[in-house]
Amino acid sequence: MKMSLCGALLLVLACVATALGQDQMKENHGPPNVLLIVREDIKPGQMPAHSRHSETYANIFAKNGTPNHRIALVPVAGSENEVIYLTGAETFAEIEKTMKDTDSKMASLAVSMRGEMDRLNKEAPDLHSGMRDMLSVFRPELSYKPSVVIPEMRYFAVTTVRIRPGQEGQYADYVKTIVNTARDKVKAELHVAAFQVVAGAPGTTYMFFRPMKSLGEYDLRIATRVRESLSDDEKKKADKMATESIMYAETSIYAFDPRMSYVPAEFAKIDPFWNARTERTAMTPRRPARKPAKPNQQ
Repeated sequence: MKMSLCGALLLVLACVATALGQDQMKENHGPPNVLLIVREDIKPGQMPAHSRHSETYANIFAKNGTPNHRIALVPVAGSENEVIYLTGAETFAEIEKTMKDTDSKMASLAVSMRGEMDRLNKEAPDLHSGMRDMLSVFRPELSYKPSVVIPEMRYFAVTTVRIRPGQEGQYADYVKTIVNTARDKVKAELHVAAFQVVAGAPGTTYMFFRPMKSLGEYDLRIATRVRESLSDDEKKKADKMATESIMYAETSIYAFDPRMSYVPAEFAKIDPFWNARTERTAMTPRRPARKPAKPNQQ
């Protein structure tokens, strides 16, 4: 895991101040204005080692009370060798201050912890094949009922969309007037927070975060119901607008991993799931081992 705070500063998507009490935190659960998204590509076969490596970093942060809180996401559907960390803040200046304050605390580590940090830094190149940091801003007009109590969630379905240059206005119109209107029509049981990447990825990149308590929410068939609610003319218009404005779109699903995450104490008090430090809970799924293919008996 990247240790330089220029790349590893990671906070919480809920972005609640540690001074807030538990009840207040439940009331202040809207998306942050700014989101830092750090995507790490893990070398094949190194995910278990990386999980231990990342958890050790989180434990060091916790012991030293650094302000760089984070939520860690591990793959459920999508690339099996990818981990995402999220940092939320109200301003970019707030991110910068957290960087500086964390750097200051890490510079004063005890001698024993410095040795541990050196070991972790030496291990990192053997675990990672690539890293990408992205800064993004919240787009409320492209979101759909985005406010939820993040500590009570267990998954994010993350849809990455790349828009054709010059088609941002048409895409925004497509989301607001067609997609979100149809969602209202079918009373869609979902929440989506939209962010536009402003640095760290090709221009016109958008990321849509759908928090879920359970994978069972996919059984609600929301996308199908939304599509079925459109008239034939509306479907033709939607398809035309989407085709003209969207270059690329992909959805992956990630589970929250409490062991690799580092959240404020008040955040963790909302749900004991976040206190899972020494063992993986049942709510953080692992992929089942694949059985070897049976030999052809013909």
